[in-house]
Amino acid sequence: MQYKTMRISVYSFIISAILLTASYSSINKKCKDITFGELSKDVQDTLQCVSQKVIEKDYSPQAMIDFSGKCKFTEKSIGPWIIGIQIEDTVNNVSVSLPSNVPMPYIVYKGFVYYPYEYNIVIMGFNKKTKFQAIKMK
Repeated sequence: MQYKTMRISVYSFIISAILLTASYSSINKKCKDITFGELSKDVQDTLQCVSQKVIEKDYSPQAMIDFSGKCKFTEKSIGPWIIGIQIEDTVNNVSVSLPSNVPMPYIVYKGFVYYPYEYNIVIMGFNKKTKFQAIKMK
């Protein structure tokens, strides 16, 4: 009986590892790297402004900065744990799903979602080499 439970546990672990690897690789195929200096001037100015407000006025920024004004931000959760993030363009019916551990803020600009590689980037500030990932909304 003990052998059977151990076998089931091993199979469960292997299946979980395969699913996690597949989901991670499918997300990374859609992503491309971009630096802060390569972002549009509008996005750079907005991020600098938000960063300054956070430092000077103890401002709590929103998770999503939407330049189009037509996107909906949804967090999927199980109990207290966030298991996924979805950003949906409600006019063009396109969306992007992000894993739960992606750092904020999420910037929606001209059909792309940008997010930083590092956590607390709004507090730490930006420079020309700060890395972001860009995902095309599909």
